[in-house]
Amino acid sequence: MRVSGVLLAAGRGERLRPLTDLVPKPALPVLDIPLGLAPLRALLVASDAVVVNVSHLGERVVRELGCAATKGIEVLDEGAEPFGTAGTLAALRPRLRGTVLVANGDLLCDLDPQALLERHAAAGGKATLAVQMVSRGADLRTGGGYAVGFIDRRRTPNAAGARYLGMAAFEQAVLEALPDRRPLGLGEAVVRPLAEAGEIAIHVHDGYALDVGTIGRYLQANDDLLNRRIRTIAPSGQIVEPAGGGRAYLGPGARAEPGSLGSGAVILRGATVAPDSLVRDAVVWPDERVPPGVRIAHAVWFGGRAVYAGSREETARPDP
Repeated sequence: MRVSGVLLAAGRGERLRPLTDLVPKPALPVLDIPLGLAPLRALLVASDAVVVNVSHLGERVVRELGCAATKGIEVLDEGAEPFGTAGTLAALRPRLRGTVLVANGDLLCDLDPQALLERHAAAGGKATLAVQMVSRGADLRTGGGYAVGFIDRRRTPNAAGARYLGMAAFEQAVLEALPDRRPLGLGEAVVRPLAEAGEIAIHVHDGYALDVGTIGRYLQANDDLLNRRIRTIAPSGQIVEPAGGGRAYLGPGARAEPGSLGSGAVILRGATVAPDSLVRDAVVWPDERVPPGVRIAHAVWFGGRAVYAGSREETARPDP
């Protein structure tokens, strides 16, 4: 089976602002690892070649993910206005061959893409989506291993069913049917019509999966890697044990006295925490300095201040 990979890395990351004002979402540091690196490596293993689409701060995405230095990677620069997922696939029709394996650049997951491709080949259809079964927040109604209906989460946020994880396999027929219109979302242009026609197989993933689309989930991603709930890529720093127990992370060149670290502290590359401060269940960004007397919990220290997760960002979710 010939496979072309596509890493979707052009999103603005609105719900991750102000972090994404300076650093694009796929380059956000998770234990000093760019967020998009894990799905990119998964695509490289499973595909003959990979295209990475970029838009917002695209040069930073290319640099942080090592696109220019890695064999088998091409870049599609969409300019200031992203094409949308389906719009990107339509634009890439001349460059993609065989089955197209797509992964979101904000997906932290231990899903084996080869297992998804095997399910896709066995189903023999146009599309296969990796999903998890959920009691609320579903995208699809399912039956017999297939999607049988589309759920618009914006209108029906509490429906049970299957939630799309951000990795899928498509045949060329799907791309050929796409209109040349931008922006063009995957949900309305691809998932809804194929689901309603019974032409989407599902691959149920029972392992770890997190779309890092909000500040709250960004904090969770760091904590999950710190506590080995997922082990996609080894961090470059060291894991330490704070005086009060638990685990904390010190990136290369980071400095913090033992008493300034609580459980869940993540001090990224080159950052400094003053001796009489305390960081707990929080992330201090690279090269930042936490001044004396500051207490940080459940926040990201960024630009000299604490940025907290908000309730609105946790409930608003984009179209799949």
